[in-house]
Amino acid sequence: MLAEAFLYPEEEGFLSLISYLQALSRKAGLDLNGDFRVEDLEELKVEYTRLFITSPYRTPAPPYASVYLSSDRRLKGEGYDQALAFYREAGYEPVEDGDFADHVAYELAFMALLLEENRKDLLRGFLEDHFLKWYPRFLLALKQAEPKPFYRALGELVSVITNRLREEVVHEEKRFS
Repeated sequence: MLAEAFLYPEEEGFLSLISYLQALSRKAGLDLNGDFRVEDLEELKVEYTRLFITSPYRTPAPPYASVYLSSDRRLKGEGYDQALAFYREAGYEPVEDGDFADHVAYELAFMALLLEENRKDLLRGFLEDHFLKWYPRFLLALKQAEPKPFYRALGELVSVITNRLREEVVHEEKRFS
């Protein structure tokens, strides 16, 4: 669901994510319930476009790892290659239909797959060696863009969840070593 929330909000079904995000934020101990309230889908579309679309050189918060991990903020740079390497190590070959494999939504979906498959070793590596190296920079750019509450809360929720996930995976790995 976190991955879906970072995709373009095309249809009314997107709004059904809100109750899930509210419940998840409560479970994570965050007080973000009011922040996830949205008046209408059109408002979210406009905000998504403002924050995440156009050119990475003019976009306030490009949602791509390569922008934050490449010294020249180039799409399909180092972060893109890293994401692809992790996907391939897990046995997945991404199909790109307009978005890149290092988009935050695809990386979150990949982590969900790794959790479902109980591939905690690969998940730990992905979090420590890739996602958590670029996501904090993305979150800072997102906050500096002064987003509407929905995307600010989503950014915070993903940060809390992925950091806790890393802690749990590392703790569990040490426990069984």
